[in-house]
Amino acid sequence: METSFQTNSIAISQLKRVVEVRFGHIPATPADFGELSISILRATGERISPDTLCRIWGYKKGYPSVRQSTVRVLEQYAKANEESDFIHTAAIHADECQKGDRVRIAWLPNRVCVLSYLGDYRWRVEEAVNSKLHAGDTFSCRTIAQDQALIVDHLHTRDADYEGYAIGGKNGLTLVAKI
Repeated sequence: METSFQTNSIAISQLKRVVEVRFGHIPATPADFGELSISILRATGERISPDTLCRIWGYKKGYPSVRQSTVRVLEQYAKANEESDFIHTAAIHADECQKGDRVRIAWLPNRVCVLSYLGDYRWRVEEAVNSKLHAGDTFSCRTIAQDQALIVDHLHTRDADYEGYAIGGKNGLTLVAKI
């Protein structure tokens, strides 16, 4: 049985953005998806139907997943080496972190935080510049991804507790890097 990815996942969103850059714009009409299909065929020798592309980009609703073989062709088109390398380059997954690992994040305008992994999907803010967050604040999250808002649970600050909180909600994170 072939693996599939959720159409609304961070990894697929990132892949779509890279494909859009290569294609030159965001496909938004049936004609655009037809042109993208032809562009993919010319670049890779592989065919993805315009209908499938419509589903991936959400032009046609009700298709929650994308086959792995389709993702690989899109990655090839986008000049990504292989699925695992692409998916993990712009994201840090708590499952892959060790206690004490540190991550620097940034978002507009000119906000920077250094986070330390505590284990069990928990993070502590070690340093904060131009942010409402402060050193010592803690929260839970599984994935920190560039170009996406960082949505955290159970944010505990020196002033208040929040069940859910968005960091970089307007434009997403501009930097995500292990340090």
